[in-house]
Parts: sequence; structure tokens; C-alpha cells
Amino acid sequence: MRNDIRSRAIVMGASMAGLWTARVLADHFEQVLVLERDHLPDGAEARPGAPQSRQYHILLRRGLQLLNELFPGMEEELIAAGAVPFDATWDVKVRTRGRWLPQFKSGQWLVSCSRLLLEATMRRRLRKHARIRFVEGVEVVGLEADEQRLRVSGVHFRRRQAQENEAATIESLAADLVVDALGRRSPTPTWLESLGYTAPQESVIDSFLGYVTRRYRQPKNFQADWRMMLLTATPPHMPRGGLIFPEENGVWVVMMAGANKDYPPTDEAGFDEFAQSLGPEFYTAVRSAEPISKPIGYRGTDSRWRHYERLERWPDRFVVLGDAFCGFNPIYGQGMTVAAMSAMALADEIRRSSGQLDGVAKRAEIAFGKVTKGAWLLATGADLEWPETIGGERSNGPAERFGRWYIDKVLSALADDQRVRLAFNDVNQLVKPIASLFAPEIMLRVLLHSVKA
Repeated sequence: MRNDIRSRAIVMGASMAGLWTARVLADHFEQVLVLERDHLPDGAEARPGAPQSRQYHILLRRGLQLLNELFPGMEEELIAAGAVPFDATWDVKVRTRGRWLPQFKSGQWLVSCSRLLLEATMRRRLRKHARIRFVEGVEVVGLEADEQRLRVSGVHFRRRQAQENEAATIESLAADLVVDALGRRSPTPTWLESLGYTAPQESVIDSFLGYVTRRYRQPKNFQADWRMMLLTATPPHMPRGGLIFPEENGVWVVMMAGANKDYPPTDEAGFDEFAQSLGPEFYTAVRSAEPISKPIGYRGTDSRWRHYERLERWPDRFVVLGDAFCGFNPIYGQGMTVAAMSAMALADEIRRSSGQLDGVAKRAEIAFGKVTKGAWLLATGADLEWPETIGGERSNGPAERFGRWYIDKVLSALADDQRVRLAFNDVNQLVKPIASLFAPEIMLRVLLHSVKA
């Protein structure tokens, strides 16, 4: 056996984070077991363990790049299944700060589809992989460790019984690496304490944002200068925003959101009134389409970072990533892409380990913190602009005050400077770090625009 191939890895959860992770671990382990509580559908269907999958989702441009790297040909496969390719500035009609942004061809391509289609396509690929196996209908109930509790050596699980009165036997499964991709409700803090470790500190920022999603049949012979329409909220006094997002099979996703408890209603009259409040362009488009679902509301949109990367003691061979590590306010669409970036960071740490897995997990958690930081600053920086947001503290040092002032000027320049807009898109799509907005060329353009404004 090659010394860079290990025996078995366990991934807990067939979430998007779990799917990304299973794919990268298959390059380094003879067997990758994905343990999932649900029985997974074969096609693009909802499942009980992922109710959020019915809501709007998008894979950011960095996520699409990684999808093409890890699953060659999948972008074309999604498009063949009905996913919609679009240019981020030519095909998207954007209103921000009360102004419609100019539309121009950028070459910054994305693909829109339902999360259900994306997950089903990824699962189908992974099921065909010789080293990956899905174990469905099982619930992990704890971690197994060595006698000194220095290293996680497997998991304890029980099978979900067909009959409620059947006793569920606790079983064990050994592994060389265990990964928690169980999402926001991950019990890892409790599991760590049971092994004698400290639960992580949490950073929580909540702008009390709520949104509602409804699906429509796109109007026949629909013609417009856009494939997607985006209306952004603007702190501190314009808390409402909306999105019309194309999915496969000629479906539109209409999503409306309100920050600081300005929650959009889910009843017909309230939904219609909220849509009208977003302006005639948005409302006319919605009214022209045929609803094919009821409005589905969603709250609980806080951003929550469990700081595993800060813990001094960490058990070897155990990794936490995805929403179990940091869950973002979903309105910004960062979760799937950050999960992919984290899976790649884990693969990088394994490659650097020269065949020695001990120490990889701790280094990976630190790497996830670095991957998370940029997206966290984007999401929470926006949320902290709302007056009723709780959590987090905004530093008032000179550098922080200048940073907030400068980003405000960047946003003001988007409507008039294509180069600034492209640079902002690169950051917002997680292709480049926030620091790239402070590059001399971009900063000069922003400051000149500020003087002229």
C-alpha cells in the first residue's frame, strides 16, 4: 500500500460539506464512509434532515471553480439537467442603494440551480467512486477514543429502527480519521466535554433577518434584459430586499427578505404586499409568473462561529468543518462555497503530513479559521450595519473606522465604475481576499469617485 493512502475515513453527515469532504478524502483513504441519518433520495428530492434545501441556494464563483476541479464535467452536466448559466453583471439586474447598476459583459460566469439538483448530482458521482460508500439510516451518538483520550479512533452509532418499539443497539466503527459535517446542530461541543476537552467559545451575530421563498413557473415567452433580479437592502433604513433566481425546469425562485425583524409574511395577502413594496420592476415580474408552491418562511439566520481553531487541546484524527464549524447568515449564500474551500484546506493538510495523520486535525482547524475569516467579515460586517443587530463588537480604532468608510465608498462606486465592481465581485464571490479591494489601482478609483460624488 502506498504510504500516502490510509485505511478508512468516516464523514458524519451527507450535507454539502460532507459531500465535498468525501470527495477529497477519497484521494487519501482506501475507504470513505459517509454516515447519514436520512435515507437519501436517488434524485433531486427533499429529505427530512435538510429542510433548508428548499430555500434559495447559490454556489459562489469560487465554489463553482472547485466543483469543476473536483468533479470534472459536472458544470456541463448540471446545465444539461436545466441549470442556468449566467454572467454576473450582464444577466443580473441589480438595484443597490436605490440605484440600478449598469449591465455589462464581465466573463464572470455562475450557474444557478436548486441545491437539490446539485446535491443529487454530486451524490450520483460519489456513489460511483470505488472508495466511497454511503451508510444511510444511522445516527452517530458519540466518539470513540483511545485510552488516553488523545486520539479519536472511531464513532458510536445506532441504526434508526423501522419500528419505534425496537431497541436500538449501539454499534462502533473504527476509523483513521473522523470528520464532523453534521451542520449547525452538531453535538461535538458535548462530545468533546465527554472526552475531557473544552467546548469552544462561540461568536454569534444576529441581524434578526427573515426571508420567505416561493417557487413560480417562469412566464411563457418571457423576454427581459435579465435572467436574475437582485434588490439589496441598505442599512440602516431600507431593510427589505428581494431576488428572482432561475432554477432548472423553467422555475423561478422568488425570495424576499427583511432585516431587523421586518419579516416578510407567508400568507398570500402579506406576501403580495411585501412584493409590491420592493418596486414595480420586481412586483410586475412576480405577478406575471404562476406560483407552484406556497411561501416558505425561514428565520434563525444568525451567523455562528464555533472557535475550534482557538482551542489549545484538540484530539488527533478528528475534524469539524462546514456549518458545524461556522454557520453564516444564509442570505449571503456563502455556506456551500466555504465548505468546499474547507474541504480543500483539509486535503492540503493531509498532503503535507507525509503519511502521518497525527497533528493534521489541529492544523486543519486552524486552516478552516483562515478560510472562514474573509467570508465572516463580509457577512457580519453587513449585518452589523443594522441598528438592532446583536452580538459582535465593532472596533472604533482609526484603521477600523477607515475600513468601514472605505468599504462604504466602494459600494457607492459600484454604479459608476466597472473596474471597481468587478473587483468587488471577486471578493464577494470569495475568489479574492478583501485585501484586494485595497490594491492601489482600486483604491485610487474609489477615492476619485468619492471626490466626484
